[in-house]
Amino acid sequence: MAFLAPHFDPDVFVSYSHGDPRGVGVSPLKAWTHKLIARLKAQIESLEDEFDGLDVFYDGELDPTARLTEAIKAKVDGSGVLIIVMSKRYLGSAWCRDESEWFAKQYHDHARRVFVLRAQETDAAQWPDFLRDERGAAMTGFKFYDPATGFPLGWTDGAEPGGEFLQAVSGLQTALTRRLRELRARANARAKAEPPTPAAPAGSPRRVYLHASPESETLRADIQRALSGEGILPLTAHPTGAGSLSDWQREAGARIETAKRCEALALLRADESERFIGDLLDIGVDERERIAAARGASLPCAVLDNTGEALPVDVSPYGIARFDVHHESWRADFRAWLDSARRAAP
Repeated sequence: MAFLAPHFDPDVFVSYSHGDPRGVGVSPLKAWTHKLIARLKAQIESLEDEFDGLDVFYDGELDPTARLTEAIKAKVDGSGVLIIVMSKRYLGSAWCRDESEWFAKQYHDHARRVFVLRAQETDAAQWPDFLRDERGAAMTGFKFYDPATGFPLGWTDGAEPGGEFLQAVSGLQTALTRRLRELRARANARAKAEPPTPAAPAGSPRRVYLHASPESETLRADIQRALSGEGILPLTAHPTGAGSLSDWQREAGARIETAKRCEALALLRADESERFIGDLLDIGVDERERIAAARGASLPCAVLDNTGEALPVDVSPYGIARFDVHHESWRADFRAWLDSARRAAP
């Protein structure tokens, strides 16, 4: 189990450029980064048995800076700490050009959860805005390069890295373990401060949070009426549709606040658009974990599917059910699923 589970998983997400522009699979920068992270993890685990389950994610095959897939987004969203290995190749990647907003969403106002490892001297003016402090200055980060040569520390040391490299890793180890302990302590305190949401009184409507895209309002209203006829009250925090980062954060906050008072989460799949994949992973997997932590209990989740097609991703590891709303029995089946989830709750 991850050190920060159930609040975050993985504990640490490492974002880096493979430095392999031709895609030939031979990259000294990739090898150097893997050596650094492996050394960091080994040093932490060697001295601290509480970190035996430390989960550090870095994809050795797929370059996370090339394109943020839905699977990578899910990892980023669920992680407690983000480590960025900053290099010139990193700044020239598709991540910085097209996907930095995604990282900014997850780590906005959470600078203490971001560690920048400077593998090269780079132009800080090119860094994404969220890597700056309140004065607009770029994070100092952890220096892992030699100013005299411009090379990453240990670049030419072969199998055994030199003293400067090991000293830099030890400094990072101290800071990272301190931050992970802080995150776990705060998350545990928040979970204890708010007791589990009590069950609704007998005879009252059963509350279910229903998430739907703004474009599917007509279908959402139909589903709401159908569920209401089964004694189920669907609640929805309506999005503003403005699309700014602050709007997105307000919507997420409203969802969490509303859903933690419900006994289940339902995602409406109106059509086969790719947007639903994002909602499925962002809300049905990652945000749902935060809701569960806030309510002090797990939150069952289901997809109410209007497409008649199989889900585009395998969600079986997350315990997400699917109901085809074109089937005549879907309402009774959904109510039976709610009953089963209630009986299974601790």
